[in-house]
Amino acid sequence: MLPATYPTAIAFLDESGAIAHDRFFAVGCLKLAQPSQLTRAVQLLRDQRHWYEEIHFALLNQKSVPHYLALIDTICPLPAEFSCFIADRSIADPVKRFGSPWKAYDRMASQLVIGSIHRGELVTVLADNYSTPPGVVFEEDLKEEVNRRLGGLAVASVCRLDSRAADPLQIVDFLTSGVTFEFRQHHGLAGRATPKAEVAAALRQKLGVKTFLNGLRTTRRTGLRLNIAQYKEASISTGLPRGRQPANP
Repeated sequence: MLPATYPTAIAFLDESGAIAHDRFFAVGCLKLAQPSQLTRAVQLLRDQRHWYEEIHFALLNQKSVPHYLALIDTICPLPAEFSCFIADRSIADPVKRFGSPWKAYDRMASQLVIGSIHRGELVTVLADNYSTPPGVVFEEDLKEEVNRRLGGLAVASVCRLDSRAADPLQIVDFLTSGVTFEFRQHHGLAGRATPKAEVAAALRQKLGVKTFLNGLRTTRRTGLRLNIAQYKEASISTGLPRGRQPANP
């Protein structure tokens, strides 16, 4: 039996964009040692503002901007790690590389989880309910791949959930989409004077980030820590945090 003080965490996975046809597709991972700190803070915000709609970047409009700005102020100071892969399929296409949208998502998600796990840490993964064909076993494949490459039990369980059932999954959507929005905006695929643009800019400002376009890794001791990388075929792990040193997939 492991000691009671053994380090554990929950990693929440979600994606932004449609990997089968969108130019930009991203997978995000929010890892928390104490997810209850996030869920309590978000519930308090919801109760104070009487805001009980799903947190979803795609649903963001002018009326909901104040809620999302308050959400940014709530989540950014919390102790958590957020990692994100952004694929520009016009430059490096994971679907072409791995042969199918669900296999590409599987490999990107696996590498993201591998990069997020610190040495000697046991993690449970909760993922948004990404639609796959019959016979595709994302949960089993993700757990097996991560544990195989890390050489031991690092992921205890993987479960897919409807994001409406868990605020942390909605937060991952918000962060992943907020980061990816700047890439779409930079290439003329999103506006600069819209509610989404306002909130995405506020997120960068709150995090003290001028731009996500070149990738970044923050090492702050408090608050939300970031590791943002653009997917590259040569090395899927480039730029991501690694408690261990996984081989390229």
